[in-house]
Amino acid sequence: MINFVIVEDNPRHMLRTKDIIVNYMMKNKFEFDILMFEGVTDSLMDLVRAHESNYIYILDFELPRTTAIEVAREIRKKDWVSPIIIFTVNGGMAFETFKQRLQILDFVSKQFEAEKNLFELFDICFQQLNVRKSFKYKIGKVDYSIDYDKILYIYKDTIERKSVIVTERNEYKIPLNLVKVKELLSDDFIFTHKACIVNRNRVDAYVWNQGKVIFDNGTEAPFLSRTHKKDVNV
Repeated sequence: MINFVIVEDNPRHMLRTKDIIVNYMMKNKFEFDILMFEGVTDSLMDLVRAHESNYIYILDFELPRTTAIEVAREIRKKDWVSPIIIFTVNGGMAFETFKQRLQILDFVSKQFEAEKNLFELFDICFQQLNVRKSFKYKIGKVDYSIDYDKILYIYKDTIERKSVIVTERNEYKIPLNLVKVKELLSDDFIFTHKACIVNRNRVDAYVWNQGKVIFDNGTEAPFLSRTHKKDVNV
């Protein structure tokens, strides 16, 4: 679970920030929550003092009777792990001294490519928090979780009518069709064939004249169709 904490006194900017978070997280298929505060309230300070894991703070620079720098100082009294991003109206407000002393991830302009910049920073936040995105499913009473970065490809087993998840070391058969599996994955997974989904982050080469995909560990999969060339080139 990732918890995003927005501290923003402008309702329009608050909703815009929330929408950006939702857009990012919907592409990543990861459980999350968004906590919103219009200023430094008792509830916010209780949350800071509780210092629970996997929090990402997004603070408006100018807040009623205080600034994001002061809020960051309060957070760092209890928590040196959670990433802090500060939203500004102006660009170029990356105060290096504060960034270093308070380990602020970055200062982001509200007016210039806010969504693009936040998306890039959220990727960094996930790395800092060591949050591993995974494919989760349940068979009977057993819950399974496979890290996305370990999955090479997923293909359709036409005999058993199951989907087979192929990793570097194992194969997992699950009773779901590929369309349903795709819905549970991030946008890093694409169809290269009607019977195959690949993890584009693990692909080394698409060999169109041989109809195969070569992965970064040398594994090859004979599932590459020109009808899906558009999906591959996105």
